[in-house]
Amino acid sequence: MEFIIERQVELPHVCVEVATVQWFDVTETPVYTCYKLSQRLSEDHPPLRVGKLSTPHTFPRTRSVVFLPPGYSARLFPIEKPLRLLHCDFDRNFFEDITQRNLESWQKHLAALLAMRNQRMEFLMQKLYAELDQPGFGQHMVIEAVCKLMLVELARHAQQLDIAAAKDQVSSALAPWQLSRIQERVAVSLELGYPNLEELAKLCGISQGHLSRSFKQATGRHIHKFIAEERIQAAMRLLGEDHLSCKDVAERLGFKSSAYFSTAFQRLTGKTPSEFKQQAVNQDLEVRMELEHRFM
Repeated sequence: MEFIIERQVELPHVCVEVATVQWFDVTETPVYTCYKLSQRLSEDHPPLRVGKLSTPHTFPRTRSVVFLPPGYSARLFPIEKPLRLLHCDFDRNFFEDITQRNLESWQKHLAALLAMRNQRMEFLMQKLYAELDQPGFGQHMVIEAVCKLMLVELARHAQQLDIAAAKDQVSSALAPWQLSRIQERVAVSLELGYPNLEELAKLCGISQGHLSRSFKQATGRHIHKFIAEERIQAAMRLLGEDHLSCKDVAERLGFKSSAYFSTAFQRLTGKTPSEFKQQAVNQDLEVRMELEHRFM
């Protein structure tokens, strides 16, 4: 990678620089240990294609801003011509003290911060670039003041992301009637067959993706696992009946084969259906013998 620093100012808690970079092969960046804000300065340049992050492209336009917290690296794909950037590397303790937010609170908004749309942040970074490009009296004081304003603006931006995420969470939650419909439908599966995700989504009037997310949010369980566990609970009850074989139980529960039923049952219970049925028979025999002894 070719990395040419044009201008740089190092302060106790932040380093700001204008740099031109270019690389010709797929390149892995080091894992960053600081909080990094960068702005694209190049006028005529396509978006930067990246890997290992939650977005396939960054820097879609001139003056667009990208934020990356510590602990991440990126895979950079080749670019056709040099890319000019403004970088701000913040000391972790200083950054978190000013923004009053820890690393985890920034990580949860990573996708949005990699494609940030914030005009005030873009304006402040342009002010910072102007100070680097044409330094004047009190340059260090101006840079420090602008950097603090940037962190305040970034913290406000994160607050808005928190509010938006909270609204999405509320709007995506299952209503009580929807949860009841799912439970009632699964409860009659021995008569109607076990439902798939498409059927349950139609019952609730929502998409399959929405159902998966909202069911997990409401119950703490994945809906596929909920159905599988209910199915095995029904199998345990049926295996306790003397007149039903393991094959009969598998057929009643809609398993494709006895072998598939045995695998699914053992995965959740730690026993094969045959072992469980024998245990149930032995326990039932012990109970009957105890009752007979008690009433003799």
